[in-house]
Amino acid sequence: MQERAVTTRHTILTTAAEVIIERGYGGASISQITARAGVAAGAVYFHFRSKEGIAHALLGLDLLEGLPPRRGPALRYWSDLALLMAQRLDTDPKVRAAPYLAALADNHDGWPSPWSAWRATVTRPLHAAKREGELQAHVQPEAVAELLISAWAGMAGHRTTGTAQAQMRTFLDCCLPGIGRPSGLGVS
Repeated sequence: MQERAVTTRHTILTTAAEVIIERGYGGASISQITARAGVAAGAVYFHFRSKEGIAHALLGLDLLEGLPPRRGPALRYWSDLALLMAQRLDTDPKVRAAPYLAALADNHDGWPSPWSAWRATVTRPLHAAKREGELQAHVQPEAVAELLISAWAGMAGHRTTGTAQAQMRTFLDCCLPGIGRPSGLGVS
């Protein structure tokens, strides 16, 4: 895809996410999105078949985007991932809209549900931490991953933007001592 097309697609997705956050999926329209984005309706339909196509693209959120490759303890990597997820909630409307749309996907036939992919993404570093002896023996990586995804999705629902990172730090401060071995808690 040409650079201009990539930029236009990004603008449409970001603007659509903003409108969806403000008005809800049902209250958002292509005309509102195009007016705010400053693009023609044809540009939207070039990239997406419909408003539903925009929603599907937003549901394709990559939780690892922006996270450097793992260096060091797996539990620290997991913590860094959690903080990045929260930071992106605070700064990227596409990320903020994704959990809302994912909740809708559960009730829309044909909508892809990202929950299992998101859980798998945050479970992998926990399994590595378990293998590497960083987690306490009783810890079940899938249960901790579910807890993180649920907390993150809840943070997305808050109307006060800019608070997710502080909330995630509090979450990690409460969670890490209960899951990590004292020697593996070298997280920021």
